[in-house]
Amino acid sequence: MAVHSIQQQHSLVRTGYGRTRPVFILGIAERSGTTYLQDLLRVHPDCDVDGLELEEDHFVTYGDLLVKYVNLISQDWKEWWGPGQLRKERELVCRCLGDGLISYLQLQVRNRRILTGKAPVDKPLPVLVTKTPDVTNLHLFFNIFRDAELLILVRDGRAVVESAVKTFYRSFAREARQWARRAAAIQRFADSKSNDSRRYLIVRYEDLYSDTEAELRRVLAFLRLDPAVYDFTAATNLPVRGSSSLRREGAEWPQTFVAPGIHWNAVPKTADFRPLERWGHWGRAKHERFNWIAAKYLAAFDYEMKSYPHTVWLWTTWNVALDILPIEAVLHLLHKIRREVMFAATKPGAARLFLSRLRRLVASMTSKGRL
Repeated sequence: MAVHSIQQQHSLVRTGYGRTRPVFILGIAERSGTTYLQDLLRVHPDCDVDGLELEEDHFVTYGDLLVKYVNLISQDWKEWWGPGQLRKERELVCRCLGDGLISYLQLQVRNRRILTGKAPVDKPLPVLVTKTPDVTNLHLFFNIFRDAELLILVRDGRAVVESAVKTFYRSFAREARQWARRAAAIQRFADSKSNDSRRYLIVRYEDLYSDTEAELRRVLAFLRLDPAVYDFTAATNLPVRGSSSLRREGAEWPQTFVAPGIHWNAVPKTADFRPLERWGHWGRAKHERFNWIAAKYLAAFDYEMKSYPHTVWLWTTWNVALDILPIEAVLHLLHKIRREVMFAATKPGAARLFLSRLRRLVASMTSKGRL
């Protein structure tokens, strides 16, 4: 059986991915809803993987290393046909590397089937949907995956920041800056003339959640998937996974950087599940801070900024002070230390565990040069 499976895998690699069409989901950041969009697409029979879960691939996130590799190996190639042809050869190597990565994803599905027995090994998979909540190196996507289809998922930066802070205890300002950088990258990608004929679609999480069927029909049409065989009722009632608000009560706190009770198991959607109101409780201080860092990118994706008319000079001074002084970084570090104390107190050998974790925390902060 092992020999048979290996031979079949080699055959799959040789045939490339003509039989399976790859669809990449790249989210603007963690907590942007990539799991939700992937689960929605997997309701379609052509995308169904029988509950098998692939790892987030991060192929594009580190795509610059592939391009650097190609440039390095080709620097001594002779320009027999001129610099234009040499450039085409480099582009071809990038595409071949991309084809190899997609073949790996196919083999990953196959291996999951062998290991779990959830589906026949040779069951056809017309469309393979993979995701990564990161648009780093988005501009290189079609250099590596020229014939793939790309869904770019955006979400209101305020919801992304709030969810990241609640779920992973991230820094408010750092998450806002990251969202702004990645929003700018998506905007540059969309504005680039070189991508005019490329197969990509920008999807807003808010549209997907509030008008699920209409937005899904738009996505299915783009992906050339038959809507007649799609169960829109199942999509509307899809269980929730990984929400920062639907936590397991009384769950053990396994890691200090993930809030207690956070999990990625499917749970029924409750009446009080309102992901579009994630930041509805924000006061002026949070809005002013987010607006200072990232508001100029809200309008690019049709999000409305929450603005205030009075004492603008006061909040400008406040934001400048936060940019110059390490107030946010120090407060974030103090919160980390407090969590370590609370976490260690719940474990045997609390004092020894706390000192050990504190040393690692200080070492990591020192090595990274940031808080």
